[in-house]
Amino acid sequence: MRCPEWLLSSYAPFEAEHPEPVFSLDVAPEDDIQSLLAPHTLITRCNEEPPYLWLYANQTLLEVDDVIFGFSLNGEECMSVLELPAGLKGGNCRLRVRRRIVKHELECCVNNALMLLYTVYTTRRQTLTIHSSVTVCEGKGYAFLGKSGTGKSTHSSLWLKYIPDTWLLNDDNPIVRFEDGQPYIYGSPWSGKTPCYKNEKVPLAGIVRLAQAPHNAISELKGLSAYAAFLPSCSSLKWKRDLEDCLCKTVESVVSNTGVYHLDCLPDEAAARLCHSKIHKA
Repeated sequence: MRCPEWLLSSYAPFEAEHPEPVFSLDVAPEDDIQSLLAPHTLITRCNEEPPYLWLYANQTLLEVDDVIFGFSLNGEECMSVLELPAGLKGGNCRLRVRRRIVKHELECCVNNALMLLYTVYTTRRQTLTIHSSVTVCEGKGYAFLGKSGTGKSTHSSLWLKYIPDTWLLNDDNPIVRFEDGQPYIYGSPWSGKTPCYKNEKVPLAGIVRLAQAPHNAISELKGLSAYAAFLPSCSSLKWKRDLEDCLCKTVESVVSNTGVYHLDCLPDEAAARLCHSKIHKA
């Protein structure tokens, strides 16, 4: 399947002149997704809201890894199936999508497949895909974490409005990489509902877990508390023990070299100024 230009527009800023791919993805139409999945055993359907990720145990295809993935915008059935090579060797992956699929469904399937594959094939490289909204202030990145609906994007927008020399790096799924003894944060092609696709890299200077509250208060976290605050926002591969071990080691390296904070907050100017005054001086 030749992907239309609109589907790849968010990836254009990240195109490399001489890339060294860590994986490849072949996208092909499929007439009957459910029949394709029939020989496999459903493990679970992840996520409490769309897009949904489905996990299936593969016990029939020797050339395919032991877990097969599905993606959908509804909780009833998959719209596509993603197959990875056995043992994750070679990096040649295949996405089968329902033939009669509409534009926003195709976009969901391809984007989620690419993000999952990026996570799988870069975890051993001290790289994390995180769920966060990230602002950059005076050349340093600040990642705001929290469950969906907590107010990550709102808090970022308050920084943009009230804190000078601040801009948005990514509003949903930035990339963190630990390199040269320091954590850095990158923009990515996956920015949720906010079209913010910036091929930029800055030092990660602060991680803040937000919680809605009737007041504004911030505290610094250390040790296990810092680790526990950051880990849930990292895209995790619990069914792959070796990859999960690599992820945990990278998380430990990041929180050991970055200020981590908890912010109880209102969606107001005072919250942004309090957060900035605390973490920007650290």
